[in-house]
Order: sequence, then structure tokens, then C-alpha cells
Amino acid sequence: MELVTLSRNYGEFFAPSFVVRLANRELVRDLQVAVSQVEVDMVLGAAWHFSFTVIDAFDHKLRKFRTGQGDDLLGQFAFGASIEVCMGYGDASSMPTVVNGVITEVSTSFPETGAPELVVSGYDPGFLMTLGKSSDSWRDTTDSDVVQQIARFHNLNTAIDDTREKRPQIEQNQESDWDFLKKLAARNNSDNEHFELYVDVDGRGRSTLHFGKPRVKSDPVVHLSWGEGLLSFRPQANLAGQVAKVEVYGSDTARKEIFIGRADAQSDGGARAKSVAQHLGSLVRAPGKQPVLRLRQPVFTQAEADQRAKAALSERTREFLTADAETVGLPELRPDRTVQIDKIGDAFSKVYYIEKATHRIDASGYRTRFHVRETTL
Repeated sequence: MELVTLSRNYGEFFAPSFVVRLANRELVRDLQVAVSQVEVDMVLGAAWHFSFTVIDAFDHKLRKFRTGQGDDLLGQFAFGASIEVCMGYGDASSMPTVVNGVITEVSTSFPETGAPELVVSGYDPGFLMTLGKSSDSWRDTTDSDVVQQIARFHNLNTAIDDTREKRPQIEQNQESDWDFLKKLAARNNSDNEHFELYVDVDGRGRSTLHFGKPRVKSDPVVHLSWGEGLLSFRPQANLAGQVAKVEVYGSDTARKEIFIGRADAQSDGGARAKSVAQHLGSLVRAPGKQPVLRLRQPVFTQAEADQRAKAALSERTREFLTADAETVGLPELRPDRTVQIDKIGDAFSKVYYIEKATHRIDASGYRTRFHVRETTL
């Protein structure tokens, strides 16, 4: 979508606004609580974090934080209380939900001058999957079926891509559900891109666990040009940490078999890995000296070892060309989406994949910062 179209939809970006709901009650309208700033951090592979600052709520006579109706405010911000954050422009009823979550932290300070403030923060429902550690095992099933079972246990809606391959054995060994699902995501790949894991809100504002192919080939959610909505863009191409080959070593002790999975940047990694390999070749000219990443991982078939090697290679090469950017506040800029960047020269004007995004509204207005990587070289 062109920025001019979004500009018309959002009233020329003149009236940035937000709504914070505590257990379905709006802080500002229903509880008459003043909020000075709101921020949401979105990162692939992690629970999304929100925070907001409450001001002018401390009653100096009673020495308490109170709502506009005089109720105890700290009692309202109980740990685990549900929070919905909406950000955008204009009317609250049409404002998109940015994150649903639960309160995990409340902090304050009593300064030498000025009034105390409350900072309330928390995470989306993915955070609950990071708590505790479990052990379990599954036989003759697919990774996607296991993900579905765990999501159902946590009462989450799902958007899961079928992994198809039946594994003879899947092991969760003293790790949190979130770390376990990240491990499953890392060993599944499509078009040399490993699966992504995150929780987002769907069109109805419901929290949904995503486990599947990254949407690197999706249409850009917006076209941005430097000086026209795109406030800054800082690209970086970096060979540090890149490798020419990956080898994954594993074994099946029950059947006394050893598996070695291999992935070569020239033949297994796609256009991006080939480009990285060429750059490495110019840096390290001796073929036998090319950097190799060797990993020991629990694998039970040769196909799984090869797949993990390709996934590890993809994870390295996708960090070759990255960039950090800032723009006017755009709720559409979220992880697992693409954005078109223009008017910054032939080398950098292209489609990028969003891995991180931070949305912030404060006295200076609404801004979105985001981290991207290239989708093709």
C-alpha cells in the first residue's frame, strides 16, 4: 500500500491516539486515569512486551495511587490482569489492536521534585509459555501436531503450517514450552527459511499463536521512501559470524546409528547464501580454510540432520544484510510482514522482511522503529 493511501485513511497522521483497556475498561475514559506514554515491542521468537506510564494519580493527602473515582489504583493493576493496547489515529472504535497481554510488572518512584508515576508493563500470552520447564515425548507424529497440542493446552488460537514429515520420536527435555516450540520452529524450513514462532492478534483481536513459514514473499504492507514518511534508514552488511558450511552431528543410540547432516552455502542455501559464500571466498581464498559451523544436536534420522543443517545455515545467512529504520507511526508495521523501501539507492532500495518493531506514542507523537533483513540479494 502506498503511504499516501494510509495518510488519507489516518487523517494525514494529525491525530495519533491510543486506547489501553484493563479487563475491558478503558483507563482514560472509564477509570479516568491519565496515561502519558505507551510502548509496544514486537520481536519474532519472543513474547511481545508492552508498557505504559500513568501520571497525576497519586493522592498526596491519602498517600495512595487512585483512579478518577477515588478507587485504589494499585489494586486494579494486579499481576495477571488482562491488558489490551490499541494504537493508531482518530476514533478509538476503529483503532487496531496492537497487543493483548497480562500485567507482569508495576514500578514507581518518588522523586525529589514532581509527582510519582506508575509504569505498568507485561507481555502477550506467549509469556505464560516461558514459565516452568517440562519433559515429554511423542512418537510417530509431526511437529505441527505437537505444536497444536501445546497451544490447545494454553488456550490459544492457532495459525500453524503443516510440517508433513512424521518424526519417529520428538523429545521435550526439561525446557519451557516456548523454548521447545522455538526448537521445533528452527528445525523446519521452507525455501531455506526456518519457521517463525510468535503470538499476534487476529482481525477479531484474539491472541493467535503463529508457527509456520515466514511471509518473506508477501506483498509489502506499505511503500516507504526516505524523506516521505521514512525518517531514517540504517542498513548494515556484515560478514561476521557467516559460514560457508554447516555440519550437524547426531545419533540414535537405540539403533546405534550416527547421522551427519551437511549444508553448503553454494548448493543448499539459495541466492542469499551463495552471495555470502562469494564474499567469504574473497576474504578467505583457500578452499580448505572456509569457515564451518559444527553442531551436535538430538536427531533421529538422516533427513532430520540434513534439515537442521540447512536451517542453521539459513539462520546465519539471513543476518548478512539488515537495517534499522524509523517512520511515522504505522500499526501495519509488524513482524512477519514485508515493507518496500525506496529512494535510497539501487543497493538498498528493495523489499525487506520485518523481524522487530517498536510502536511508541508520547508527547512527541507516534513513531514506529523497526528492524528488517533483506529478502533477496
